[in-house]
Amino acid sequence: ETVLEVDGKQWYQRRVRGNPICNSVHYTSKKYHLRTGTKVTWKEGDNAWVYGKSTVDFTKVYLPITTGLWNPRPGYKLKNPIGKTTYSTLPKATKACMKNSSCNGVHYIKKTKKYQICKGKKPIKTTGYIAYPRKYPCDGNCSASKKSKVVTIDMKYCFTVTSIEISNKHKCCSKNSGKVVVKVGKNTCSTVTMKGKTSALLVDCASGATGQKITMTFANIGDINIDEAKLVVSGSDTC
Repeated sequence: ETVLEVDGKQWYQRRVRGNPICNSVHYTSKKYHLRTGTKVTWKEGDNAWVYGKSTVDFTKVYLPITTGLWNPRPGYKLKNPIGKTTYSTLPKATKACMKNSSCNGVHYIKKTKKYQICKGKKPIKTTGYIAYPRKYPCDGNCSASKKSKVVTIDMKYCFTVTSIEISNKHKCCSKNSGKVVVKVGKNTCSTVTMKGKTSALLVDCASGATGQKITMTFANIGDINIDEAKLVVSGSDTC
């Protein structure tokens, strides 16, 4: 099975197969390197080939760039480019997109070798393009589910959480009170106190609070009823 579709591919194919711990080849700084890893991450100008993988499901690939999280889709474009400005690199394009409230992604035009920022969210199959729709926590609509004393928010994708603003359908005269352990994945964000009559609570997370799910474990959940959460996050590939 071909590993590299470049000049000298047979040589690289034999090198990979001859090394029992090699699982991939990484091209960076004009050189090829044998690697043991199989997880693909992003770096401008680099390429990677994973041994034994004839195809990659790009719907499940996410790249953390400029604090956002982006889903590369080769052979797709996005609708409604914003303005006529183009960008020479993906980080420059994603940075511009993050600053524009109407932007939901960027795409790369192979013919011009330039990037555009776009309003469109859904990739459209088109040759000559690579779409990078932006992924948001909970696909833009975070809600909480409660089971026993644990409230869970499923962000669906991997993020590092900086802060969480929790809204509670409080009761004016509730006497409920207790400690709440807030975690992101397996990492502790913070431990706070929350009362049943608390309408909103802002939680600042410790560094390294990264994961796909946020859990809040209440010592006394009583009449606590979390109905909304606003998150400050940055994309991550460490989940």
